Amino acid sequence: MKQLEDLHGILRHCYTKSSKAGEQFIGEHGISFIVSGEMEAYDGNTKHLYQKGDVVLYRKNALIRFVKYPHQEKCFEAISIILDEKLLKIFAEQYEIFSDKSPKESLFKLKEDELIQTYFKGLETWFSNKISTELATVKKTEMILLVLRNNKEFKNILFHFGMPGKVNLEAFMNTHFRFNVPLSQLAFLTGRSLATFKRDFEKLFQMSPHKWIQQKRLEEAHYLLKHKKMKVKDVYLEVGFETLSHFSYTFKNHFGVSPSRL
Repeated sequence: MKQLEDLHGILRHCYTKSSKAGEQFIGEHGISFIVSGEMEAYDGNTKHLYQKGDVVLYRKNALIRFVKYPHQEKCFEAISIILDEKLLKIFAEQYEIFSDKSPKESLFKLKEDELIQTYFKGLETWFSNKISTELATVKKTEMILLVLRNNKEFKNILFHFGMPGKVNLEAFMNTHFRFNVPLSQLAFLTGRSLATFKRDFEKLFQMSPHKWIQQKRLEEAHYLLKHKKMKVKDVYLEVGFETLSHFSYTFKNHFGVSPSRL
């Protein structure tokens, strides 16, 4: 069961059962404090594991797959702050702070910081009270200051307001084919319109994006099942299928054998 409370962009999440591998297109910068349990985050290159007490910054315009794990009798709980672009632009203008390079990574674990820990623990009492948008804005501004105090280089993440630039399509797709998101978002992240993305894709791979992605996922699934001895119930999520039944049908149709028989 999932519970979510939202105080104008200050959120508390609680999962009483392990969540499925849910990928997300990250539209705004955010920072999360893990109150209990563990969180796995996959950015296309690396799986990161975060535990109770960790504070994680994630940047906008990125694909990240999250899985939340409760710990024994406790639910997975996290408090998150959404740092929207409007607020960040006001802050950048007020303090004359700007990014001087484009961020490459998507996830950043903050250094141990007593002030940030105290900040998040103090927020727990806010969810039992109704607060105004103005108060929430003050708390989010305070978070920005604490993040910059923790690492001044985070300015290059928070205050980078440019759109994604054109990237190598082959390298991007070979890294991100497991993410189950619309083609329009893949096009955006590669710095292309949807029409240009489809045209460039078919010129490069000699097939449509949908067909290529499904083929890549099936090949990856076959490898994980046969050589890594992973379970079918884990593999279908790992490679980006939404349901086990659809995965099993598509796999058998492609390879002539059900995934459970490998």
